[in-house]
Amino acid sequence: MTLKLQSLNNVLLEKATQRVQSRLGELNKTRSAILAGTQAETDSRERLKLYQKRQATLALSEGHAISAQPSIFEDDTQDLSRLGNEALIGTRNDLLPIEFFEYGLYAARSVGRIEHVEGLRFGTGFLVGHGLIMTNHHVLPSEHEARQHFFELGAEANRIGNQTPSKICSIEPDRFFWASEELDIAIVAVVDEDPSFIPLDHYGWHALIRKQGKIKKGDPINIIQHPLGRNKAVVVHNNHLLHIENGTDAHMFCWYSGDTQKGSSGSPVFNSRWEVVAVHHMAIPQTNTAGDILGKDGEPITRATARRHPDQIAYSANEGIRTSRIVDALEAAQFTKAHHADIRDFLLKSWSSPGAQRRGLRAAVRSAQAL
Repeated sequence: MTLKLQSLNNVLLEKATQRVQSRLGELNKTRSAILAGTQAETDSRERLKLYQKRQATLALSEGHAISAQPSIFEDDTQDLSRLGNEALIGTRNDLLPIEFFEYGLYAARSVGRIEHVEGLRFGTGFLVGHGLIMTNHHVLPSEHEARQHFFELGAEANRIGNQTPSKICSIEPDRFFWASEELDIAIVAVVDEDPSFIPLDHYGWHALIRKQGKIKKGDPINIIQHPLGRNKAVVVHNNHLLHIENGTDAHMFCWYSGDTQKGSSGSPVFNSRWEVVAVHHMAIPQTNTAGDILGKDGEPITRATARRHPDQIAYSANEGIRTSRIVDALEAAQFTKAHHADIRDFLLKSWSSPGAQRRGLRAAVRSAQAL
């Protein structure tokens, strides 16, 4: 018996699959452009203008020159006798400053594992400031469910440096809880049970940036996650933003390549500046017109094969919720508890303050120094 999408009784997955199926042409167009080195041509003019404007603003704030000319390390004129010694391959410059790795380590400190108290279910979440974590609605769908989980930071392996200590926080929805089933997003407060050990605010946090232009189609993305509920992992290979759009019924979402597994729900999706551009929530299986889920051989996969060899299921893309849409939804949310609304307002103000993202990453430096 073949595995039917409808037989899974997962409305969230069905809707996501419909969104992806209607955009397969765009996703494949971007994949082809990435291989050809022409990915910038696949994005809309509107989004490219937003991206270019933001990159120019960031370059100014960081003291960099805005120019397409060679850098001070290159000759003004090309010495053709040295042709072939070095070159930028493709249409974009993929050179990154070495601090990319250091920023990534600090960005990872605030990402943790969400675990059910009975160890039955796992997810990923990350600190977003003021003792709050963000994850998916399907990970923590209600205040009652939230109380049945805890949040663990520092669940990592390190065989060549100092072993990262683990910090466990209980979840406190009474202090703050907000969830959107439509967006599949939840934000909830956690409790620093042992502030004498590394204080929670020393793990850093991530500001959600409402302004668009953080990434364009074809750009690399990085996902920090707890796949299968195991130690923290990061995917940095074969990952690109495949599609994003404005002004449609799917403007809240974006699609990208990159490996994730069960337990990765709620993971932050980063651009090359380690800014959160989306929150991962679902991998979308490939289906045919009859609703059969396909295997990697292109044929409908049976239930028995899918159970024994889940790695044989073919996937179209991963889907995430855009940060700009999360900020909009949180701002528009109605709260029955006044103190929840006050915390929401304070959080939004913190995210929008100048230099918020860098302050959040800088806070994680204190955790690193304490180890």
